[in-house]
Amino acid sequence: MAATTKKKVLVADDDPDTLRLVSLLLSRHGLTVITAEDGEEAFQKALTEKPDAILLDIMLPRMDGLAVCAKLKAEEKTAPIPVGFLTARTDLESFKQAQQQGGLLYITKPFKPERLVNLVHVLLSSQPPTPVES
Repeated sequence: MAATTKKKVLVADDDPDTLRLVSLLLSRHGLTVITAEDGEEAFQKALTEKPDAILLDIMLPRMDGLAVCAKLKAEEKTAPIPVGFLTARTDLESFKQAQQQGGLLYITKPFKPERLVNLVHVLLSSQPPTPVES
């Protein structure tokens, strides 16, 4: 009997505590988590690891999350991967830019752990939820 493959989520955040918390949360819910601490690393890992979904912070060193998302959507291999944003940015402009770049989710920090897990599962099922700010 073949083991079911765990869904893989790439999480990019420059804050080690946020990365650790999100990794722990998603791992506990049966997901494999790959982490990146800057935009360039996130883009490279998206190409090599082929995650099932990607969660990006907007404010990342070396390449911000919006630029990473645009680059992922322009790349044939990574374009189909659903992308969400987990960010401290609460302004409407950032939210609109995230949508324009192809982001399906926009979660603001601080977040409720169960809400994050639920929204990541929605992202993994690739059914875009109605975008709502938390």
